[in-house]
Amino acid sequence: MKVVILAGGYANRLRPVTNNGEIAKTLLPISVGGETKPILYYLLEKIEKLSNLDEIIIIVNDKYKEQIKSNVNLYSPRVDVSIYSDESNAPENAKGANTAVLIANKYIPTNYHGDIMIMASDNYFEFQLSEVVDYYENLKDKYGDNINLVVSKRYPDSEREYIANNFGILNIDKNSRIISFDEKPGIENLKSNNASLALYVFNRYDLNMINDYMDKAEGKARDSLGHFINYVIENSETYTYAITGIFYDIGTPEEYYRLAPKTNENTKIRDN
Repeated sequence: MKVVILAGGYANRLRPVTNNGEIAKTLLPISVGGETKPILYYLLEKIEKLSNLDEIIIIVNDKYKEQIKSNVNLYSPRVDVSIYSDESNAPENAKGANTAVLIANKYIPTNYHGDIMIMASDNYFEFQLSEVVDYYENLKDKYGDNINLVVSKRYPDSEREYIANNFGILNIDKNSRIISFDEKPGIENLKSNNASLALYVFNRYDLNMINDYMDKAEGKARDSLGHFINYVIENSETYTYAITGIFYDIGTPEEYYRLAPKTNENTKIRDN
């Protein structure tokens, strides 16, 4: 399995937490269980527990490329980590998540026989990624290899407005097959409480759909990953795995301060 981390965003909503954009969002320190380290390190630790892992691919932008590369070297991962830039250098020319997936797909051999996990770089969660892979493997045993998986969480009714404005929403059938994906639909259009957590598993053949999709997509549909997910759903069987427990999408200062350390000492972050 290859794991792709999407780290090409500029985190405008997180200013001034990112020192007004000087620090990559995924390098912000968080404190969990008495340990303080960058968000990226928590993700790498989760990823490295996967038994069939052969490569980690991180898609960045030019502004944060050296920061992220330095911190990955400091972490000293046990598997190969490849870092590629989308070649943007400022928020006004940001390329979007679909371009990041397109770049990652370019560097994954066409004849690669493993599956590909794709995740956002700014999430904290307690579940193990092996749970996701095991569920995916069980689905393949049942439905065949040409399926895909979107990890989700079912939120209570009290948080419907929050998820409607901040998450892609999955509409699913009784077998957990995804019927449609609504990108941040707003409370008036919310059809379910199943929020996508920006964590996916694709088979190699279906991930290659990103090439055709980007050839056709225009405007905002080129940027938002939710639009590509809908394209995949329309053309291939896609299911969801609903996790339980803690999950934080660290996209705003309010979300960040849930996990922010009291001080930034000993965080191991390098600016360059």
